[in-house]
Amino acid sequence: MRGTVYRRGFTLIETIAVTAILGILCLITVPSIRTVMDNFKLQVAAQKLVQDMRAVQQQAMAEGESYKILFDMHRCDNYQILHGYRASRVYLPEGISLSWTNFSKNTLIFTPSGAPEQGGTVAIKGAKGRLYVVVTVATGRVRISETAP
Repeated sequence: MRGTVYRRGFTLIETIAVTAILGILCLITVPSIRTVMDNFKLQVAAQKLVQDMRAVQQQAMAEGESYKILFDMHRCDNYQILHGYRASRVYLPEGISLSWTNFSKNTLIFTPSGAPEQGGTVAIKGAKGRLYVVVTVATGRVRISETAP
């Protein structure tokens, strides 16, 4: 009597079935990963803007002089930090743009006391959403909001 022969490996049908299942899973997850990445990029850009606003506010208090942030609403891809004759331009990441602002002359001014001359909002948008950076006039607080004020 002969022993049973066992073959190791997978049949062609099994391999095709697994490949098809993996393909379907990829089709489902890739768009959701892209959405997550777009939202992450928007969040990082908003946090960078908040960080720059707070740094300018601190610099105005430390030096006892006014500092400005000018939002370029024509190109919508950058803002400038202004102090006297010095200026530095900060570009937003690709796919992120300035949507609107309600600051007078598109300019946020921090006084030597660190208080903003006026409160306001800057809206930035990405591929899948929009965030609002809000500056409170009474306290000078800078925060990110998901809803328009």
